[in-house]
Amino acid sequence: MADAEQRARALAKRIVSFADPAVRVRYLSHEIRKMGPGDVANLVTIAMHGAEARDGDAGALLLALCLALAREECADLRERVVRSAAAAGQNDTASLLDPRPAERVSEADPQVPDFGRGRSLTLGERKSLARSRNRDLLARVLRDPHPDVIRILLGNPTLTEGDVVRLCARRPIPDEVLREVFRCTRWIVRYGVRRSIVKNPFTPVDIALQLAAHLTAPDARDVVDSPELSLPVRDLCRRVARMGTIH
Repeated sequence: MADAEQRARALAKRIVSFADPAVRVRYLSHEIRKMGPGDVANLVTIAMHGAEARDGDAGALLLALCLALAREECADLRERVVRSAAAAGQNDTASLLDPRPAERVSEADPQVPDFGRGRSLTLGERKSLARSRNRDLLARVLRDPHPDVIRILLGNPTLTEGDVVRLCARRPIPDEVLREVFRCTRWIVRYGVRRSIVKNPFTPVDIALQLAAHLTAPDARDVVDSPELSLPVRDLCRRVARMGTIH
């Protein structure tokens, strides 16, 4: 594990030298695909413990590792890392990375917003609207339940952090919509977005866990006091609440 700790420190130092979060994630995605799943599991475990101890570089490494493992090209690696961590008794790491739906789900089917056209729009038409610069129109697109529409919307230069916070606070909201926000480095680095995701009971449990270590102590206490949120997330936030803050 000493070698793993040295590698973690070196990687953390390397990625914090990159100002662009997207570059950090791409770099780590490339690096971890050259490693065995056990080595990656060790990295995540070390970064997680460092983040909980309020080490800023470790927190940056943890977030970038989680985002790298969420990339499509790392899907198989992530599965192997979860199995390796579980086999090695790194249960917190396995729990952190194992995709799990939200414990709270809506019984109603997600509804496509009314775009005032007098008919239902096709998915292609809704994707096109997600590229619009019309603020009134974008307010409707924010309620679209399809992750492909939201993926395009998140890249719209007209979108603001307030828009994304409202999107992530929506209840109910499909799992895959919040996963799209999580994978978007443009927005997931914003504290308000991360906080909104963790506090939403419709957030997939693994995503909430991966972001909880980055909450301020007061926000973590709010999560602990929210019975609508999952017990694993509340337990992690209880530890976070006793510490300082990682942004």
